[in-house]
Amino acid sequence: MKSIIFLGAPASGKGTHSSLLAENLGYIQISTGNLLREISTQNTELGQKIKNIIASGELVDDESVLSLLKNKLNDIAGKPFILDGFPRNLNQTKQLSVILDDLKVEYIVIYFNIDEDLCRKRITGRITCPCGKSYNMTTKFLPKKEGICDSCGQSLQKREDDNEEAFNKRFALYIKNTEPIIDYYQKENKLVVIDANTTETRSCEDIYQEIIEVINDKY
Repeated sequence: MKSIIFLGAPASGKGTHSSLLAENLGYIQISTGNLLREISTQNTELGQKIKNIIASGELVDDESVLSLLKNKLNDIAGKPFILDGFPRNLNQTKQLSVILDDLKVEYIVIYFNIDEDLCRKRITGRITCPCGKSYNMTTKFLPKKEGICDSCGQSLQKREDDNEEAFNKRFALYIKNTEPIIDYYQKENKLVVIDANTTETRSCEDIYQEIIEVINDKY
């Protein structure tokens, strides 16, 4: 199977669909956000630096992120993966292409196109599990038992950066940085755009089925 890069705004559904594809098709789910949050819990200079950046809503420097990601890709030894929410700027995109070419990884890029207001609503209501699964208190995507993850039974928590102020900073940076990435992958003929907005007539399941169709078409 080809590996997949998911691009999209904060809370556009990348993590949810990445988890579903990992469960159903056996992909390895890689979130640079989770990698960074994991190291931010370590009592090291890098860990504390990243912790402060995350709490402020800013983005971690490219060198640190790419180093963590390269180590992860080496660890999984060529198995197909889903890269969730990375790259986030053109420099990361170009450097990632070099890494993936060196590792001889074949991949496609799926861009989640979504409205800002819906993203904000999802962010402010999101609760997450250390295992990577997330739920939302403002939507129907709730755990079966309040405060407990359905998948692993760990306690759910609200991320420190899941507030409106941090979201506004992250979304502004996202808008500024995403257009060049889209252009880059379009020129590489790797980009597929999907409508990631859930409505009364378009469910999360509908979006998932569209992703499956994209994957089947590209394989």
